[in-house]
Amino acid sequence: MVIRDISNGSEVKIYASVGGHNIVLLTEAIFGVAAGLLVKPMEYFGKYMQFMEPSSVQIRNKRDGRVYKFMSTTITPVKTRYGNFHLIRCSSELEPENSRKAERFYIEKLGVFSINGNTLALKNCIIHDISLRGLSIILDNETKVKPGDELDIQFRYGPTLHNYEIHTIAVRNFMVKGMPAVGCSIANMNVDFVSLVTIKRNEKYTHLDDVPETNLNPEISEKQQVMEVDEDIAKQLIPEKKSQKQISVSNPLDPAILEHVSREKSLREIKRDERMAEQAKAIENLLDLHDI
Repeated sequence: MVIRDISNGSEVKIYASVGGHNIVLLTEAIFGVAAGLLVKPMEYFGKYMQFMEPSSVQIRNKRDGRVYKFMSTTITPVKTRYGNFHLIRCSSELEPENSRKAERFYIEKLGVFSINGNTLALKNCIIHDISLRGLSIILDNETKVKPGDELDIQFRYGPTLHNYEIHTIAVRNFMVKGMPAVGCSIANMNVDFVSLVTIKRNEKYTHLDDVPETNLNPEISEKQQVMEVDEDIAKQLIPEKKSQKQISVSNPLDPAILEHVSREKSLREIKRDERMAEQAKAIENLLDLHDI
């Protein structure tokens, strides 16, 4: 997929750095044009943003619901007949996030678990995050769990405090804010747990059908709107050439028309200006009827 194929109404996140501060800019795709993706304008303290260097961009495409992460080449403001917008350019094709990597959702909920079927020695834990492939828990410093141990985890979650019971296998040990944690995989996913992951996903993302599309001109089709915006952007990217007559008359290297060139007048130029000023004064005196 190329960037101009992103659907109207798709969510766009731009991760950038301004003045040494990391910021996240949120905007919305309008439609793709020949030069890239047109998005709603973004301002930072009243000024339009402009990123001439590669920036990290994340787009949740409304058409297929998949998340695309890529590096943009430039993000610049553009002026069209419909107003000011931003144009995101990307030279490479967009690839969706690795589908094998399950998205994690943080819940931070208290729970209990047993190790290798020993239900008489229940241990406390914190359910750190969940995904469609498993979950991770935070332990206390006295509890030891090694990869391969079977863990039966229980916790309550939701407005009805529904009880979730999950059989998992420990696969790795790691640390979370200085506390020991265990990542667990789930071989047989039950319906309750799948429903919980779905609820967390809906909480994180706006439902695709609830995201409105942007129509710049309801009187014409989107295809016609794209053609008009393409024309406006092309005029900015490729300025109109001067006529041959203008080129022959004016010298492009004349210091008088180069804004970045500044120098003092020579002695000859100063005397010439003084002589012309004296001649102009003499002519003015001859034509002055008040002296007659």
